Amino acid sequence: MSKIVYFQCPTGISGDMCLGALVSLGVSIEYLIENLNKLGIEQEYKLWTELVNRNLQQANKVHVDLLNNHHHHGNHHHGRNLPEIEQIIEKAGLSPRVEAWSLAIFRQLAVAEGAVHGIAPEKVHFHEVGAVDAIVDIVGTCLGLDWLGVDSNNEGLPLLYCSKLPTGGGNVRAAHGIMTVPVPAVLKLWEMRKCPVYSNGIEKELVTPTGAAIVTTLATEFGSPPDMTIEKVGMGAGNLNLEIPNILQIWLGETTNIKNIENRNKSKQRLNNHEKINQQPNKVSPYLENIS
Repeated sequence: MSKIVYFQCPTGISGDMCLGALVSLGVSIEYLIENLNKLGIEQEYKLWTELVNRNLQQANKVHVDLLNNHHHHGNHHHGRNLPEIEQIIEKAGLSPRVEAWSLAIFRQLAVAEGAVHGIAPEKVHFHEVGAVDAIVDIVGTCLGLDWLGVDSNNEGLPLLYCSKLPTGGGNVRAAHGIMTVPVPAVLKLWEMRKCPVYSNGIEKELVTPTGAAIVTTLATEFGSPPDMTIEKVGMGAGNLNLEIPNILQIWLGETTNIKNIENRNKSKQRLNNHEKINQQPNKVSPYLENIS
């Protein structure tokens, strides 16, 4: 039996929705705070959670509140670049899986942002993607998946499956001005992964760059749920009031058919464990060679 998760994203996905669903599954906020403190940026934010209702459905909402003194740490309010974020993660003493997954997600995001702006991934500064927000959301999500004991596939990535993603629509204000939804970084992440998408008719930003980076990096496959026995469902709330509940569901369960699933996906493997960004700037490098 292999422990797996399925992300059901009827109204999209963001980093804080991932954290909320993981807390709903039993990952304690104290555990996340304790381990995120190893990153050495705890003076820049406050992490807390509450139960909220979305269209009469209860879900966990996790907040990452930036603190006032965040703006007085050098130039960090202008964003951190990829090497700075890599250094923060690598020095934290996290478990090998959490470190490798977190680095893989940030490198995927940097490749996408770099492609959008025509610069090298290591030169990307994370602005509205939110250096602090993104670090907390991404590393926190990886901590939660590791704590739940989700098994790894033959690429060293978690056995994570994800529904097709809604495109959303309309406009959003960001650091670079008004942008159409999906924003360019999200579109690039979808393009890089050949991600299946659809319109649910909701004209809002439903998939954020952080949310897109998490699933396009970690998901084994997008589409219908795999064969699994559901043990528990986590409910993570977003910020939007919509016609349908703005909730990410994470289904935690077990499967006995993982070999069939992996064989089905062998031709779709998209990550080369030994590529370096500076050698192959147009490709994604998950740096998973430390995962057995």
